[in-house]
Amino acid sequence: MEMRQTDVRKNQVTGAGRFPFTKKQTGLLTMLGLGFWFLGAMTVKFGAQVGLFGPVASIFAFALGIAVAWVGVKFMISFCKLEIEQIVPGVAFGLGVATFSDGIAITWFTSLYGNQWEDVGLGAAWILWGAFTFLAAAFLEAYKRA
Repeated sequence: MEMRQTDVRKNQVTGAGRFPFTKKQTGLLTMLGLGFWFLGAMTVKFGAQVGLFGPVASIFAFALGIAVAWVGVKFMISFCKLEIEQIVPGVAFGLGVATFSDGIAITWFTSLYGNQWEDVGLGAAWILWGAFTFLAAAFLEAYKRA
């Protein structure tokens, strides 16, 4: 009886407890979330300076976001050795870390993103779009591999 309860409590994918990732995967996903957040912040800061954001230019930035998300998701899967069942929760976890960091930074360290409120706002919209594209790419990648 005790053996069976242990098996039920273990995650079938990772062998871990009820949490869907190993400690190593959790650390790697956290690190990637922070890395993707910083990349996004720097894209807003320097992209605004070269005209990447605006009514027309944002179309290109949003299209670029799709490609970046798809490559980013594939990288996360490979780097963190995510199984099919871990792809969506893993990307969502990394995205949560990035979003948490983004909220703090935009609120208290706005100048990290730029000095013009309009640029920061357009960049924040692009970051929200990027969050969607990361999740969409994760769902599509998991579906494709299933």
